Amino acid sequence: MTHVPEEGMPEASQNLLLQMTARSNVAPKRLVAPGPTEAQLKLLFMAAAQAPDHGRIQPWRFINVPENKRAELGHAFVQALTHRDPHAGQEHIDSAYEKAFRAPCLMLAVLSALPSEPQVPTSERLISLGCAIQNMLLMAQTLELGSGITSGQAMNAPSLRDLFALPVHEEGICFVNFGTVAAHKPARPRTPTPTFVTSL
Repeated sequence: MTHVPEEGMPEASQNLLLQMTARSNVAPKRLVAPGPTEAQLKLLFMAAAQAPDHGRIQPWRFINVPENKRAELGHAFVQALTHRDPHAGQEHIDSAYEKAFRAPCLMLAVLSALPSEPQVPTSERLISLGCAIQNMLLMAQTLELGSGITSGQAMNAPSLRDLFALPVHEEGICFVNFGTVAAHKPARPRTPTPTFVTSL
């Protein structure tokens, strides 16, 4: 259900809240072409850059997976699966490979643990990355693009780490997907604010 702005709320706040409440996670299999244009991608990354960054250490980055690299990603997913489960059936192997071809825009969100001055704990680095991703999802909503986050057991399998050339101090956290929504699902109920807000 779309939130109804409260009376007297500034217009800018109303618009932002409407975009927030309209956003929902879209599974990559429901994201189809067209994906973001170059201009829209620039806006998505500009939005990410506004995330808080304690110490200005830039503890995260994104790696785009273009169409001509999807097959390599598919093979990496298959290698991760067969490494985990040497007895995986053909149906599961095909499914693992096919995941690389979902969503017209796919990127890996990477977190860095590189020592910094001041030293920023992993928890704060994750918060920064989470804010960057949320900024991108909200920007996508304003651009009328669908978006979704995916992860899984293959995230830091040797085959994926090799494909993305991740050094030892970096970790793949999730994939971020963008595209046009092929089929909308009913909006899920949001948690009422009184259930997660208390006073000391």
